[in-house]
Amino acid sequence: MRKNIVAGNWKMNCDLSMTQTLIGDLKKGLKADYNCELMIAPSHPCLYPAFNSTLDTPIEVVAQNVCEQEKGAFTGEVSIDMLQSVGVKTVIVGHSERRDIYAESDELLAAKTLAAVEKGMRVIFCCGEHLEQRKAGNHVSTVTAQIEKGLFQLNTSQMEQIVIAYEPVWAIGTGETASPEQAQDMHADIRSFIQAKYGI
Repeated sequence: MRKNIVAGNWKMNCDLSMTQTLIGDLKKGLKADYNCELMIAPSHPCLYPAFNSTLDTPIEVVAQNVCEQEKGAFTGEVSIDMLQSVGVKTVIVGHSERRDIYAESDELLAAKTLAAVEKGMRVIFCCGEHLEQRKAGNHVSTVTAQIEKGLFQLNTSQMEQIVIAYEPVWAIGTGETASPEQAQDMHADIRSFIQAKYGI
């Protein structure tokens, strides 16, 4: 049975002081038992302090991005080993802002995903369509193409390390609203697409 995930991507917000304050507030609101996984994704400089601050909680600290390269002259990048060395076990790959603002291609996202799962990390793989694709009726083919190009190089056991996060990009800052039914329809299409390939 699938377990629900509640994750907060903090993007490029919260310095160290704000991160610690926010985690403190989250800890105060925690209840004894949750039937879901709780995740936060602070910025890279705050990952280790956040990890230490959540050791006694059910909150998992997740990275927002990772480099596909193991090490070397890649200024500004962060490797999988670096993330794992500070306690991170899960990383976000393919967020719409990485795709759109930084022009991360399907091929690059596939390389990041493969590198991460080969090192034993779980990947939250983001996919979603823009407004023009939704209005043209190409939303399902757009999302399934992202999944095929980004994930279908994985074997079945590696695929089990993947969490797919569907984000209707067209409903972010456009004045349009995605209904629960639209999201559920896309979820069903994604599940069918993956089941046809992997049987899971």
